[in-house]
Amino acid sequence: MSNYNSIEKIISAEILRTNEDNLIANRICNTSFKGDIKNAGDSVTFIGLNEPTVADYTGAISYESIDDTAITLNIDKDKYFAFRVKDLEELRSSIGLKDSQTKRASYNLKKAVDTYVLGLYASAGTTLTAATVTPANALTVVAEMKEALEKANVPDGQSWIVIPPFLKTKLILAGIKFSVNAGINGTGAIGYTDELGCDLFVSNQLATSGTTCYALAGSYSAVAYAEQILDTQVIERLEDSFDTAVRGRIVFGAKVIKPEELICAPVTDGGNSLADEEA
Repeated sequence: MSNYNSIEKIISAEILRTNEDNLIANRICNTSFKGDIKNAGDSVTFIGLNEPTVADYTGAISYESIDDTAITLNIDKDKYFAFRVKDLEELRSSIGLKDSQTKRASYNLKKAVDTYVLGLYASAGTTLTAATVTPANALTVVAEMKEALEKANVPDGQSWIVIPPFLKTKLILAGIKFSVNAGINGTGAIGYTDELGCDLFVSNQLATSGTTCYALAGSYSAVAYAEQILDTQVIERLEDSFDTAVRGRIVFGAKVIKPEELICAPVTDGGNSLADEEA
């Protein structure tokens, strides 16, 4: 039994490590919450302060009370994976390998979480005019997203942009150079820190509708996210076979808590022709 418990701990650690390394949600969201997560249906609290007001001075000063603002985040999303293997030794030897079953399970959990978090675009406080993107206007589209963040008083170094792969291609064809940026949260983003003052991420999990993709930009405080890995188990024998089963579960929740600091940019792939630039 201790052998199985050891494998369960390793798999659980691998899932958590993969999520921490790869999730855009963990990189762009506010994850500073109070409270314990034990199961789906729990909730956690994000604490903040009300903004002080500024008044004209007329010789007397009136002190206002600044109360804590508590935002409750429900842990209402529940995802799992379950697969079987023929040989326990095969499972043990594959743990940590790039294409192991547990790596694939972690990747699919990542996709599920990212898809949900990046699907919160409808809660953005600002939605820019839809744009058909080519190499000629790709940088303009991204710059307008950053400008919208600046209008929301989000300072340089505390913001991010998530774009689809086709928009990254347009930027490359337009001659834009990418560099790895540690980011405010040690994100390892591919970004424009010097040029735009924010981190840039590329994701296939941005929401789409037909040919339109909803790129997002925001501050690192705009979206709250919390997760917990639950019930990672290795089952020695399934009832209907001699196979060993592995299963794991993640519960999580996400919520836009500062909509004014979240920007949505509907973009459509306009092709990679450079004709507009050359004209």
